[in-house]
Amino acid sequence: MKTAIFKQEWKESWRNKRLIWVPVALMLLAAMQPLTLYFLPDILAAGGNLPEGAVIEIPPPSPAEVLLSAGEQLRQIGLLVVLLSAMHTFSQERSLGTLAWLKSLHIPATRIVISKWAHYALLSSVSILLAQGTAAYYTFILFDKFDVTDFAVSTGLLIVHFLVQLSIFFLFAALLESGLVALVITLGGHLVLSLLIGWLEWDWLPWRIGGMSGEVLLMDVEPLFALLTGVGLIAGCLVVASKQLRFLSKSS
Repeated sequence: MKTAIFKQEWKESWRNKRLIWVPVALMLLAAMQPLTLYFLPDILAAGGNLPEGAVIEIPPPSPAEVLLSAGEQLRQIGLLVVLLSAMHTFSQERSLGTLAWLKSLHIPATRIVISKWAHYALLSSVSILLAQGTAAYYTFILFDKFDVTDFAVSTGLLIVHFLVQLSIFFLFAALLESGLVALVITLGGHLVLSLLIGWLEWDWLPWRIGGMSGEVLLMDVEPLFALLTGVGLIAGCLVVASKQLRFLSKSS
């Protein structure tokens, strides 16, 4: 009974093919960067209207730079894909009366929030692992070998970055009527805070984890304090979302 909502989320994700299109979308994003960087000279030569005999020489990027570029695609567009897949969490069920029905069964709000969050957390984590594996494969094949330890740390930080943003989204989705508004606030807040923290060099805040996931490929970084505040933020968001979850829409 305690895992019924969690299992139902997986069944629903299978029915609407979320289990397929989310990982595939992230894998395509990750593969696009190594392929684009490898064939960039040919692309420029084919569409650049260059004089006959002209040769374009672009220094090939290092494997770390290729992986950094793939990670940036995942941090930006990939995060949008994951949040879009979760956009109707709570809002659709609230309008259909499903949340009110669950409340009538005396199911704790904490169980509802944690079960749904755990589903998307696991889905996004597996999708990132597959995407990073795809990027690593093409980087190794097309460029050269890379530091596996740095890449593993980068992947771990990227997963935590997604979990932090997912938790913030769940907080606003629980509080607000519209999932779209919750999505916009989450992404907008992430953009503003990332720029502000980067300017002020507050490396201990969780909004720096995403940037650190790329920096660790090129230099030494210390992500411990950002990870600690990130875990604290995840826990805080889930606690508040559980306590303040709206079960009914205004139109109900």
